[in-house]
This record gives sequence, structure tokens and C-alpha cells, in this order.
Amino acid sequence: MSEPVAPELYSFTTRLQLLLPPLLSAQRSSWEQGICAQAMLECHRFLHGAGISPNSLCLSYDFVQWLYALAHDSLVRQGPDGRLSVLLNGDGTSDLGALDPACIGETLYYLCALEAHSMTFFPPPRGGHSGSLMEGVENMLSYVMDECPRGLTGSEGSTIIRGQLLSHRTDTTEIWSDTIYMLPPFLAAAAAFRTLPLSHPVSRDLPHNYAPRDLLEMSLQQVILAADALQSPSGEWSHMYNIGARCFKRRAHWGVGNGWVCCGIVRLISTLVVPTTLPRAPSVDLAALGLQPSPKNGGGKQGDDEDDEASALLPLLRRVYEILQRTLRASLAHALARPAELFPNDLSDPDSFPETNLAQMLAYTLYRLADLHAHCAPFRALQLGGVDDYEGAAGEGARDGYNRAEVDGWVTRAHALRAAAVGMTDRWGFVRDVCGSPSFDGPGTAAEGQAWGVLMEVACAQYMWHKRQTMLGVGATGAGASPPSL
Repeated sequence: MSEPVAPELYSFTTRLQLLLPPLLSAQRSSWEQGICAQAMLECHRFLHGAGISPNSLCLSYDFVQWLYALAHDSLVRQGPDGRLSVLLNGDGTSDLGALDPACIGETLYYLCALEAHSMTFFPPPRGGHSGSLMEGVENMLSYVMDECPRGLTGSEGSTIIRGQLLSHRTDTTEIWSDTIYMLPPFLAAAAAFRTLPLSHPVSRDLPHNYAPRDLLEMSLQQVILAADALQSPSGEWSHMYNIGARCFKRRAHWGVGNGWVCCGIVRLISTLVVPTTLPRAPSVDLAALGLQPSPKNGGGKQGDDEDDEASALLPLLRRVYEILQRTLRASLAHALARPAELFPNDLSDPDSFPETNLAQMLAYTLYRLADLHAHCAPFRALQLGGVDDYEGAAGEGARDGYNRAEVDGWVTRAHALRAAAVGMTDRWGFVRDVCGSPSFDGPGTAAEGQAWGVLMEVACAQYMWHKRQTMLGVGATGAGASPPSL
């Protein structure tokens, strides 16, 4: 007789079976292909890292096969300039997104890591612009680094980007709040991949040799520069700013745009500190990225030159984390009383239509933050919120290295937001009254709304699973056991 399934896994399975058919049936633009792949990637990493077979949950899914299929089609539709998923019914000019195509980049780097780790080969499409998955994702990176339109901002940037903010579009120089999900996590994934002790069979043949620390610095600087342009004094982000004209194209505090910001920063941080689920390359080299807290000087304070070099980017990462906290607090404050825990589509206009997707995105953010603080030692070692934040709870919470009371509050709020979103899901699996495709100016359905439903569920299940394992004395990573072979 089989053992009973843990409640969080049963709920996750049930919701996944409901949400996936509309998601995988939807026509998807470049960023929607990327967010769909990200949902599959986070499902795979959770189950594989926990040593849970999808078959044991009655999920007849091979998540890696889905990841490869989504990545393969992004290469089928890769433009000659390197942008992924942009060839629709023409030469790519119908998709004017410069940075949306980067959304799927983390999935491609993960598949490249699998190729290097297990010598599994994922064939590229015939007749495409890239001869391998590695070449495809590096061509996307080359477009971002060398070809993407950009403009100077009023802030001083690093010596690498010189204050230049990359444009969300190809036909004009604009920064969008959406950019924070599309670009910085992609650059962080490219940086993290380069620190893994793996040798990809085709990487030596590629002409690009971007240093991982430079890529991460650019990732963090793009968040900070975008916040300078778009974040209001109260914390919310406006949607669109024209860099060249130095004026807002859309000043409104679009709810989902603020969700993209929160989720993008959480995704960026998670890419750096969460285990890779690759036994021969279990973690990212934080010192190589300039993020290694020095144990002898208390987590990044001034020490000797070697310590300072290894932790050089910690101040930037702390600024990015502060931006996340301000955005999250400001967004949560706009929750409606009716429908409870939904949000106005425009946070600056309480009379705009009640919208569902932001609830999913903020629930995801809160679950991920709670998981990082409670169950991820590399994250806590960075002390992004400051030592006082971790020691501010009662004695027991302080000994655990995080503010338990605050984390519990995050989870309680996340559960309420999740309940509101679940209540907006119909019997066909559609999450209703999200900011709707294709024009995103009214309530409807959207591939991104479905994907965020899945991402919310996997974030919830993973936090609850780690909590259960910790209570059982197993530890968040399964008592330190390696995940099963691929």
C-alpha cells in the first residue's frame, strides 16, 4: 500500500493538473514562452531537488522534455539578431520586444548545464540561426550586451554600463517595469552558469567571453537604474518611461508591472543562492561573483583586499533587495476589501478593475522570500536585510538566523492572496480576470496569468515541503542527500 501524499504535494498536483492545459494550449509571445518555461523549470527543480518522482504524484510529466520542447521552439523562432522566440509570421519585426525574448534564457542555461553535467544532448532545430542550445542562448546574450538599444540615465552607473539603461523595445528607447523580470534574471543566470565547474562541449567554440562578475554587476545595476527612473517615493513603480525624451509614456502604477518587479528580483536572488539540483555542480560560486560574505569580518564589512574583492558586489545586491522590500510593501498596501486580496489593475486608481494576477505574483514573492529566509543558509549568510532583521524576533527565531515572526506573517499573507486567486480559477483551469491578453487593458485570461498560477503553487508547495522536512529534522534539502540522477 502506497504512503499517503503530503497535503502540500496533493494540493500542488491538483492545481497543476487544472492550470497546465490552458497554459500549454495558449498561443504565446516571446515573454509568454519564457514565463511558461520558467514555470516548468521551477516545478522540475522542486521535485527533482526533493527527490520526488512526478509519477509518485500521478503526474505523467517529464519536465525536462517540456523544457527542451519550449527551448527548442524558442530557437526555431530565433531572429537573426539573436532574439529568441520573435519570428512569428515574418522576419521578427512584428515582435518589437528587445528584452522580452530574454525571459526564457534561464531555462536554456539550465539545459546547457544538463548537457555538460550528464552528456545529454539536446539537438537544435534544423535550419535555425544557432547550431546548439548554448550558441542560441549566447546569441541572445550577445544581442543584449552589444546590440540592444540603450540610453543614458541621470544616475551614475558602474564602469561597465556607464549609467546606460537598456531599452525594453527595439523601435524606441524605453524602460518598462516588466524589464526587471526579463533582463536582470537572465544576466544573473548567465553569470551563475559561468561559475559552475562544468565544461560544455561547445562553449570553447563561442566567440563571447563575458566575465561572470561583470554580467552580475550589470544585472544589479539595471535594477537600480530602472528604480531611479520608475519607482515613486512611496515605493510603487510607474509602467513606462521614455529614456530619450526623459518623460513617462505611462505613469500609472500598473499592478502587474509591480508584480514583475517583485518576482524578477526574487528570481535574480534565487538564481544565485538556491541549489542547482546538479550533483556535480550543486551551487553557484558566490566568491567568483563578488558575493561571498567573509566569515572573519561578519558578512561583507571592510577586511583585507582579497575579502573585499570576493564581496565587492554585496552592496549592490543589498540595494536591490531594499528596492524589492519597498516595492512589495507598497504593492501589498493596495489590496482591495472586495474582492478580498485582489488589487486594482492600476494601483494609483482604486476604481480600475479588480485584477487577479498581481495576487498570484505577490503570493509567489512572499512564499519565495519566506523560503529563502527560513530554509536557505547561503541566502541568510548574505545578510541582505541587515543583522538586526534576523535577530529582531524572539530568542528562538533569532537562533535560527532569521526573523521567524516576520516570515510567518509573510506566509499568512501569501496564503490569503493564494486563496483569492484560487477562487478566481474556473472548472476549466482558466485564471479569470487577470489583465487580459492580447491588449492587456481589461480583465480576461492570459498565458502569463496561467503561468503565474503554476509558479504560485510551486512556491507554496516548496516552502511547505521545506518546513515539513525541517520539522522532521531532515533539512530543506532532504538531509543533505543528492537528488536522483538525471
